Amino acid sequence: MCLKCHGCMDEERDALLQIKSSINSPQGTAFSSWYGQDCCQWEGVECNPSTTRVIRISFHHRRDQSLPELWYPNATLFAQFKDLQELELPGNQIGGLISPNELGRLQQLQKIDVHDNSIQVGSHLCWGKIPSLRFLDLSTNKLEGDIPKCLCENLRVKELFLSDNLLIGNIGTCLRNMTSLEYVDLSDNSFNGSFPSLPISNLTNIQSVILSGNEFKGRISLSHFANLSRLSYLDISWNSMEVETESITWVPSFNLSVLNLAACNLKIIPSFISSQRHLESLDLSYNSLIGKIPSWMLDNVSKKLQLRRNGFIGPFPKSSQNSSQLSGLDISDNFLSGSFPEDIGLNIPELRYLNASWNNFSGRLPPSFVRMKQLLLLELSGNQFHGEIPYGMTSNMSSLEYLGLSRNNLTGDVLPKNSSLPKLRWLYLHRNHLTGNFPDSLSKSMDLLLADIRETDMSGELSSYLHVLPQIRVLLLGGNNFEGEIPQQLCQMRHLHVLDLSRNNLSGGIPKCIDNITSWTNETPGLNFPWDPWTTFEFNAKGVSYTYRGRSTSYLLAIDMSLNRLTGTIPLQMTQLNQIHTLNLSNNLLTGQIPITFANMTMLESLNLSRNILSGKVPQELRALRFLETFDISFNNLSGKLPLEGQLGTFDKKSYMGNPGLCGPPLDKECDEVLEKPPSFFPNKATTYTLLQPSLCAILLLFLE
Repeated sequence: MCLKCHGCMDEERDALLQIKSSINSPQGTAFSSWYGQDCCQWEGVECNPSTTRVIRISFHHRRDQSLPELWYPNATLFAQFKDLQELELPGNQIGGLISPNELGRLQQLQKIDVHDNSIQVGSHLCWGKIPSLRFLDLSTNKLEGDIPKCLCENLRVKELFLSDNLLIGNIGTCLRNMTSLEYVDLSDNSFNGSFPSLPISNLTNIQSVILSGNEFKGRISLSHFANLSRLSYLDISWNSMEVETESITWVPSFNLSVLNLAACNLKIIPSFISSQRHLESLDLSYNSLIGKIPSWMLDNVSKKLQLRRNGFIGPFPKSSQNSSQLSGLDISDNFLSGSFPEDIGLNIPELRYLNASWNNFSGRLPPSFVRMKQLLLLELSGNQFHGEIPYGMTSNMSSLEYLGLSRNNLTGDVLPKNSSLPKLRWLYLHRNHLTGNFPDSLSKSMDLLLADIRETDMSGELSSYLHVLPQIRVLLLGGNNFEGEIPQQLCQMRHLHVLDLSRNNLSGGIPKCIDNITSWTNETPGLNFPWDPWTTFEFNAKGVSYTYRGRSTSYLLAIDMSLNRLTGTIPLQMTQLNQIHTLNLSNNLLTGQIPITFANMTMLESLNLSRNILSGKVPQELRALRFLETFDISFNNLSGKLPLEGQLGTFDKKSYMGNPGLCGPPLDKECDEVLEKPPSFFPNKATTYTLLQPSLCAILLLFLE
């Protein structure tokens, strides 16, 4: 009988085809590349070359994400692969396994990876004891309750990953028996109770412990881990406990490469850290540490040092050696002061990330920044630096992607002439005393995503200097002295999410090409915004200034053109921007009627047209704006009875005041059913004369009679 006529076992080929059918149910398209009889050559399948039996199934993110229901694969399908060693099914919308105990028949199975799915019930994972299992990854699912007891029966597991779930309870019982563990990550759950110091101290093979982002309480002494000689990675940040600062010096047997103690209520730096000579990363952020930053930190830590939001004082930290090999340094939100070291580029030449924002540093920016050829991020906002931005900082730092200098006392041009920042993506310069035109050099920054240059002293005709920035998502130029018309170039910036031109001296009409900006009409704009944890900006939405950070920045779609001298009517093209959340055109000289096509802007949450010269009735079609939370058309020349249907009935008189011709609730003025149109204003002498002419003619006729 021929068992492997086609390069793989017939029964295993049939089983793979059954899995394909199951993962595609009802109408998926996964594994369309599978063809031929040799299933060992199929995508995601690996066979033993000697036996041609399947030993590895690696189906990463294969299920069509558009399928409406979760996938519940029957474990019987996988149990047919007798020699299977690794089963990887991450990102396939799995809701659980049917007959999970069938996996217990796989005596050679060493690895199960089902992370990034939607498994909620722990009993769907009870496959019993699998003596050969060494690796188990269930992270980024929706597991609830305690860790399933059946998982704790796999006593020989070396690597256990349960992070980013909804698990609660005490973990000590489970960990106590899993003495083979080398790597455990239970971060970002809701585990509570006392920190499991004793169970962890009994894991003599442990190398990595990650328990951050939980709800452990009480006090913990790290001396419990003194005998864990293999421990190299320890992260217990962001819990509700306090790490004791030991009064008795203890000498650990381990040499850590990573130590994360952020938000651990530390008041003194634990003394044992100074003995850790091989640290690659140390995070002591969000504690209550005070005094000067010790020089040994820059000596002992070779890659990343994070000391954000403490109470450190004194000058910029300096290594006791000639130079430090640090690639990342975050000392933001402290009370450090004095000038930056003139030779910072020599002292820390390998820096890629430097965040020293929100301190009290002063003086001029050192020109030695130019020596930092690998610097990607430089954040110095919220200090007291003065003088001009050094030419070398913006001409030779060809790797720089993020430049933050906001809220200082910098003067001179916005960017030095002939600057070149070809990889720049984030630029923050707001609230300085920078002058001149919009920087022409930004035309070389073709990947720029965000530019915040508000509240400086820039001036000139914006349309003459603004270049097309093809990737820009957020352009904030409010609070300057720009003149002239709104640049037509904006219409070519099709990915714009947020535009702030408020508080300038711009004039002319709103560009009719504004509907060319497709992100304001695209139903999924957030997918086109490569947000980053560093992305942050303030924006006045719904009459309140909000701070947007990280992922939230990718979903705001807003326009603010208020406090200018814009004229003409509101173009109908603007009302086609059906994804906009916030639109502010207040404090301009706009005329004409409120377009009824505003009803197309169904995502609007805030609309401000106040303090213009708009006339006519309030369109009842605006009642379709069901998400509208703030609405202001006050101080215009609108008239007629207010429509109260739908969302328009939820606003008080402040939204409508200053329009003498408007009547009806919520205003105090009742409507006169006979007089449909109230008297108009007399805006100029010519109009007054025209209105008086008929009366004068009547008087003359009477006199002649």
